[in-house]
Amino acid sequence: MFYTIFEFSLGKIFLAKSSKGLVSAHFLKTDGEVEKAVDFFRKRAVPIERDEQKLELEKELFKRYFTGEREDFTSLLLDLTFGTSFQRKVWLEARKIPYGKTTTYKSLALKLKHRGFRSIGQAMSKNPLLIVIPCHRVLGSDGNLGGFSAGLELKKFLLRLEREETPT
Repeated sequence: MFYTIFEFSLGKIFLAKSSKGLVSAHFLKTDGEVEKAVDFFRKRAVPIERDEQKLELEKELFKRYFTGEREDFTSLLLDLTFGTSFQRKVWLEARKIPYGKTTTYKSLALKLKHRGFRSIGQAMSKNPLLIVIPCHRVLGSDGNLGGFSAGLELKKFLLRLEREETPT
């Protein structure tokens, strides 16, 4: 497993990749969270080391995304090993939400033929791939932003960015 740190205007994203694909794109709120992210893998006996070259493609795609280019990350292979079967179903369905569009937790649940809207939200809160699996595009049925593990300010920023507004 390899990782790097991608920096953008609002902070940093921890990117980790296995031989199967991208495993983690986690927003770092503090510099101390890098060690927590690395420890997540070490505690599971997964060797991990920093390597900028192994994640060049991912960094380039994130760079394009944050400069306002339309990037949907569908070219990336994903490794969802650390999710449950249910979480993986939810994440893969959420990955289908088009760039610049939003949906609701209820709509995702209906597409999955699942009655528990809250369990959809719980699965989304465990999303290991910020932006790549666009949980920021999922809203409450009443249009409210709902939750976002990286913080609502970042969610607002991402939604504005995708609407081709100048992010502030």
